[in-house]
Amino acid sequence: MCLLKTFFLFLQLLVITRWILADFGTYIIGGHEVNIAKHPYLVSLRYRHESQEPYRHKCAGVIYSEKIVITAAQCLVDLGHGDNIIVVAASNDRTGFDGILFPASKWVFHADYSPVSVDYDIGIIIINSSFEFQKNQLSPMSILSYRPGSGKIASVAGWGYREEFGPSSRYLKEVEIAIVSTTECTQSYGEGEITERMICAGSVNGGKDACQGDTGGPLIINNQLAGLVSWGRGCGRPGFPTVYAFVASLKDWLDDVIANVTEDINKKLSTKIK
Repeated sequence: MCLLKTFFLFLQLLVITRWILADFGTYIIGGHEVNIAKHPYLVSLRYRHESQEPYRHKCAGVIYSEKIVITAAQCLVDLGHGDNIIVVAASNDRTGFDGILFPASKWVFHADYSPVSVDYDIGIIIINSSFEFQKNQLSPMSILSYRPGSGKIASVAGWGYREEFGPSSRYLKEVEIAIVSTTECTQSYGEGEITERMICAGSVNGGKDACQGDTGGPLIINNQLAGLVSWGRGCGRPGFPTVYAFVASLKDWLDDVIANVTEDINKKLSTKIK
């Protein structure tokens, strides 16, 4: 009888152990460490709620021009004063300040952004000074002008979670993934969830993905900006690719808002000179 009980207890433990391994195995986010010199347009957005608090990484962003960083709208919602956010460029380390620091002076996100649908998930940050571009240290990223086809190889880089529930990666990582068609992505998330302002990418078998902390970072194709990390179901789950804001479809908004911001900056400079 004791032997029989021991046998059944062993079977139960075996089943539980296999369930745990299978469950948590799906959350490992693939990829490898990479030097920031490979992605000189990538920046860490650091936030703090109070002036006495330390800055902490929350999102990623992309250098677009001498004063403009593109990121996700969800990274900019409910922010306070300008000293609550800084842009850290040319750094591999999510926690360090070994890079170049740029205080933000202003930020704008799309007026149609919805935290429910996560549509129109794009915004910009205007820095106080200007980026001085240098090859392999600081450089702007251009926008991919077309929608890439299903299966096209892309990559995503950032400092996000290494597993679905953490911890974050201290050092910059990147991973290769593939574009997923809107039709297939809709099958995963449901009718009407994937709009024309979104694009999906991931790995068929899971295990390779962006995750929390990567939000606002670039989906990269041919060294151009195809999308911004936006949302998804978990991280690296089979059958659930990450959804990115499709930047080409939002470029008209970008052009308009940057033109307005630039005009405003020039007016202020002109007033100071007078």
